[in-house]
Amino acid sequence: MMRWIERFETWINWAVLVMMALVVLMLAIGFAIDLGRDILAYPTGTISNEQIYAIFGDLLLILIGLELMHTVKVYLQDHTVHVEVILAVALVALARKVIAVNLNDQGSTIGLALLIVALAGSHWLLRRPAAPAAEITPKG
Repeated sequence: MMRWIERFETWINWAVLVMMALVVLMLAIGFAIDLGRDILAYPTGTISNEQIYAIFGDLLLILIGLELMHTVKVYLQDHTVHVEVILAVALVALARKVIAVNLNDQGSTIGLALLIVALAGSHWLLRRPAAPAAEITPKG
């Protein structure tokens, strides 16, 4: 029974990976078409700030999709979830949100800033070298 469940999980993970690849491909094709249309529409090279924000938002969305695909691929290989990669994807997603959203609302700005600090702190805690055992044990 356990072998059947493991096989089922593997097939589902592969299906998710294929679907994510299709979504990322569709995003990349749509981005290329939109970028080409913008370049043809503005032959002088003048692009507004809103268009630049949209371009970078779309690029970050493609990057998020690629990173999520990498996460699923690593899970299929190791059967472990790498929290550091998940935190990095979350940080990129928040960066995209900051770029794509108008931050005139003070509450939204503070909330996003706190989320970024929390995720960056978590990422730092995972990446820092482990303290030697002698420093961890309490004295006394």
